[in-house]
Amino acid sequence: RALSPLALQKDVEFYEIVLGAGGALKRSPHYHGTREMLTVREGKVRLGVADESVELVAGDSVYYPGDVDHAIENFGEKEAVLYQVVTYARE
Repeated sequence: RALSPLALQKDVEFYEIVLGAGGALKRSPHYHGTREMLTVREGKVRLGVADESVELVAGDSVYYPGDVDHAIENFGEKEAVLYQVVTYARE
């Protein structure tokens, strides 16, 4: 769910993501220059960005390009709660 107002034109968006056990959020590339930051509040997730992946647990944060294919997968047995910040480059 969006935590920032979506009706405004802006360069930054803030989200809370809740993934059930085995759940995934798969995304196509966003606009060129888009960057994302993900923080895990609860649970265990695997972040795949292009051909690389990293496993994250509660308290971990990561910064990555959002202008390539990317996916977040909950590989834990419990719900995962995440916070995501998306920034868009000015062209």
